[in-house]
Amino acid sequence: MAKSATILVVDDEVYVRNSLAEVLQSEGFAVQSAGSLAEAAERLAAAEPDVVLSDLRMSGGDGLELLKFVRRQGYATPVVLMTGVGTLRDAVEAIQGGAYDFLQKPVDSQQLALVLRRALEHRELVSEVRTLRGSVREAAGKRELVGQSAALARVRALIEQVGPTDATVLVTGESGTGKELVGEQVHRASARASKNLVRVNCSAVPPTLFESEFFGHRRGAFSGAVSDRVGRFAEAQGGTLVLDEIGTLPPEMQAKLLRVLENGEYQVVGESRTRVADARVIALTNENLPERVAKGEFRADLYYRINVFPIALPPLRTHKEDLPQIADAILAGLRDAGRGPVRLDPSALEVLQSYDWPGNVRELRNLLERASIVAGLRPIDAVLVRALLEPTLSLSPGAGSDDLNLRRNLDAAEMQLVQRALDRSEGRKKDAAEMLGIDPRNLGYYLRKHGLS
Repeated sequence: MAKSATILVVDDEVYVRNSLAEVLQSEGFAVQSAGSLAEAAERLAAAEPDVVLSDLRMSGGDGLELLKFVRRQGYATPVVLMTGVGTLRDAVEAIQGGAYDFLQKPVDSQQLALVLRRALEHRELVSEVRTLRGSVREAAGKRELVGQSAALARVRALIEQVGPTDATVLVTGESGTGKELVGEQVHRASARASKNLVRVNCSAVPPTLFESEFFGHRRGAFSGAVSDRVGRFAEAQGGTLVLDEIGTLPPEMQAKLLRVLENGEYQVVGESRTRVADARVIALTNENLPERVAKGEFRADLYYRINVFPIALPPLRTHKEDLPQIADAILAGLRDAGRGPVRLDPSALEVLQSYDWPGNVRELRNLLERASIVAGLRPIDAVLVRALLEPTLSLSPGAGSDDLNLRRNLDAAEMQLVQRALDRSEGRKKDAAEMLGIDPRNLGYYLRKHGLS
């Protein structure tokens, strides 16, 4: 046991706290104390102790509430509960709630020290298991840019330059080019790689919940806040926060985000004290932000704040020399996922390279996955790829091939174009609308009209 292991003693009686502190300090522990749940929560937020030792019955909240708070916030700290009036039912409830142990007062000093040392060993084991699991997940999920073209070499060089710094990065590129992947690689190249990488899809955050989503809230801060919530900046503390589709943020949300990016300070909703954010920000967008700034749709000051180090991803059509290697990597992933042999006939590669891939790598991945299902154990050949890339426009149900009715044929063509745009965008309505050249708000009309989803 490390001599500096810190025990947080929580009890509403001063003399009990002082007595326990003397005992624990004589055993070589460092001791912090709190007289209430609120004070304990502040101590935990300031610096996570190694073990929490709390009384069960206290005025203003009990030890079980503290236990639930520790678990809800995701702290790895073991909790040991004590009581002088406890019952077997209390003990069972405490252990089922996640307490490491349950002790009766008065507590024997040697027994207490033994329980705390075991709790520390338990914490170390849990931490080691989490680290090992994280390493396995990272090794399994680590993705890299695939390709040897000059265009991708430039992107890799930029990642190597900016990765070790804390500079804010703006990654731009068409839908499906791999912006999230670049964000991951910048994070892995930084000193923050061992901390959290937190992603937020800005287009999915309602304006009314912006502060709660990004900064967190306290229970009871507003109607519906039935429990505390950790915000995205707190989740990414010490790590990296990726803001996907930042160009979709409404003006009022842009202003709130700008404030925290400029001074690093924010407030949890329902909390009076100011917190300091320590998260590196990487923003992703397929929008033309300078154009949106010129139109007054995106704040110029926010654009300059996030555009510290820009990385522009090339569309697949501009580096088709990488397509064979990218296709091989996608097929290898399908094989690893149990899709069978999944082979690509050389004739199919010629067809793939003749296409311009408006949906970029995402569209290529979708097509190869679909082709692997259709091909089964056979190689994916040129005929199959051409059939998936250039499907003939189907006629409406019940219509013969000699049907010349203009409305029925136009409706059938319209439905297929909408479906293809949805397929290429993986169901992202905004991207599908962009491919179709229509306003995203109007896409819903076509979906309802043709019964698509």
